[in-house]
Amino acid sequence: MHVDWSPNLYGWLKFTIIVLLVSAVGMITFLYDLRDLFTDHLTLIDITTSNTSNFPGLAHLKPYSQSCRCHSLFTIGACGMEEVASMRAKDARWVSATAELNRARFQQDILMMPQLQTISHYLPQLFKLNTTLAATINNSEATGNKHLSRAADSLPFVSCRVHMYTPSEIGKCTRKVLQDTGQPLRMAFVGDSRVRNTMEQIIRSTQQEIKYRLAGENNQQNMSVTFLNHKSKFNMPVIGDGIELRLHWSAYLELDRDPKKISQQGAKDLLEAWSNGTPGPDDGPIPDIAYITSGMWDSSMLPEDAAAESFIFTLEKMAPILKRLATRTLVLWHIHGPIKEWLATRDVPNGALDIMNRASWRWLADSNIWLWDSRTVLMLKQLSECRYLSQSTLKTQIPPEWGCFDFQHAGRDVEDAAANMLWNLVCNKVLQLPSEHCCS
Repeated sequence: MHVDWSPNLYGWLKFTIIVLLVSAVGMITFLYDLRDLFTDHLTLIDITTSNTSNFPGLAHLKPYSQSCRCHSLFTIGACGMEEVASMRAKDARWVSATAELNRARFQQDILMMPQLQTISHYLPQLFKLNTTLAATINNSEATGNKHLSRAADSLPFVSCRVHMYTPSEIGKCTRKVLQDTGQPLRMAFVGDSRVRNTMEQIIRSTQQEIKYRLAGENNQQNMSVTFLNHKSKFNMPVIGDGIELRLHWSAYLELDRDPKKISQQGAKDLLEAWSNGTPGPDDGPIPDIAYITSGMWDSSMLPEDAAAESFIFTLEKMAPILKRLATRTLVLWHIHGPIKEWLATRDVPNGALDIMNRASWRWLADSNIWLWDSRTVLMLKQLSECRYLSQSTLKTQIPPEWGCFDFQHAGRDVEDAAANMLWNLVCNKVLQLPSEHCCS
């Protein structure tokens, strides 16, 4: 190629313009690459500007909706994923998983569930096989470590302390809430069994301390699983000392309520009434906390592509309503975990989880809604232990409450840990726990 280096004004002008254009394109490309490189900074939820002026009930929950430390108990990396990575800065596997998780929430080429699975490995083992020599002689057994909890007194991705609540402390907290505000603590659970089981565990673990009864009845009721599985689907409030729990059963969130068709019932009209600040007599007051899930009815029975499509359809219809509701109350959105595929008698849509949960991040992360994925990590840890135990010769000894043979639900230990997170959210300030605790 021959280049004429003789002076030529037109040629130099043309050359200069080309250089400037190439430089401009390069700069634009660089800025886009820089944006992608720092995606975790750009996509962090802007907690400090949350609008909580309309929050009902518990005044002390208002600043917590703006506290990333409290938020981080529910959403991994709410204070920035750099903080989570720094907790184990010398552990390359940990640092990589936290960085990839943040990018996976918004980028399709990175999977989210493997990163959550890696983080779950750092939780303590709760279930184990007792294979010591003495146990071998006297028959091996599967045992649970009674000195540990899924929410031990700290979590590996949370920088603040997690208090382990006793029933007496919870009773003291709810009674003080009533004394201080004149109103009971109101928690609403909207969805299917994914949220119902958390409500069940709250009742199960505190019913000796908090005397629960059905609304409108004086006698304490048998708050058994049977009651919760049936009557509570009709939105019957469960009232205790300073607390009101209500399950709004919803199999298909985007539909309206229809108690005559439980398997087709939704909650769209209820959430609209709350979000508009106009609840009717059958809706109950706007709760202090609303734990909501789309449920698995519209996806767990479908192939992966259809499951993702159904979930996104629901989210598209419900996201505006959920965002409005989150300006009036604290909304916790359930991030789905996998179904136990080794128990399956049909195909399960586990491969669609990344698409579904990434859709939640894309549609809801720019609002006041808290996406609850720390619970998903607890479930993944339990699932990996159950998979191992189920493949062992001791599977017949696994207690049913561990949930290892439940096709699509976590065991009681995960629900107990989830309930404990809620108590930390509500009670740490009420009981004036030291400042190193989350939500204090």
